[in-house]
Amino acid sequence: MFLIPSSWYTVKKTEKKGRGVFATRAIEAGTVIGDYLGTLIKPDSADEKKHGLYDMAGGKKYDILADPAIEGIHFVNHSCANNCDIYPYQGHMLLFALRKIFKGEELSLGYWMYAPYDTETTCDMHACYCGSELCTGTMHHAAMNFDLWEKLVKKEFGQWYHKIPGKYGDRLLPLPAYPASIRDDKKKIYDYNLFGAATKFPEKYKDATLPTMTELRKRIRKTGRRLSFPSLKITVYGIRDGILLAKRAHEHIRLSQTSPRRRATLSKVQC
Repeated sequence: MFLIPSSWYTVKKTEKKGRGVFATRAIEAGTVIGDYLGTLIKPDSADEKKHGLYDMAGGKKYDILADPAIEGIHFVNHSCANNCDIYPYQGHMLLFALRKIFKGEELSLGYWMYAPYDTETTCDMHACYCGSELCTGTMHHAAMNFDLWEKLVKKEFGQWYHKIPGKYGDRLLPLPAYPASIRDDKKKIYDYNLFGAATKFPEKYKDATLPTMTELRKRIRKTGRRLSFPSLKITVYGIRDGILLAKRAHEHIRLSQTSPRRRATLSKVQC
């Protein structure tokens, strides 16, 4: 279910990814875009071959299986440089904007699926076609801190973490009220992945030294863009798993960051 006005987005076909959701106007960082609604099912009981990738994990005792015949945020595709993410709230999973999203941009989400345990499911079966320069080629993400995510779900779900909001087979009902946005102080878990728009020119800054990771995140969220520092000859693409990704001259580099309070240090990596 979308929670933003219908005039703010459009759903259309994409190449290799099926339907996708595109912004028809700018959407500010933190904006709650929609609620992932569907049928309540037992955890990990969805049949991918039958249902497709339309299930969302809920609490400990249920998943949410969306209906592809009904328009909703389950049409948002995966990207390795996503501009949206999911926030757990009172037993529901809300989609929100990680940063400013520009008119014409496709809304995207990091599916970050577990690597398969069985031999019948391979990484190429969950291949990524996002087309980003930062694409990893798969929707799997073994490095994600799932323990940290689980703690957030437990905290924000309250009673629904161990309780089913209905019966298996029932449709998850909309909440009586929703927050309009997710505040910055609620988004610390999402600091690991944040990327500027590849379709826009980078925002230029005159800093003589590289700002702290916290400041860089703030600028990406607000502007929605990659960050250019001409005096340093560096363009910051974004952040993945707490690592700053940037480009200098004609080389891809990684800026290591061990603490948000420390300044990043440059180290070349092979891409």
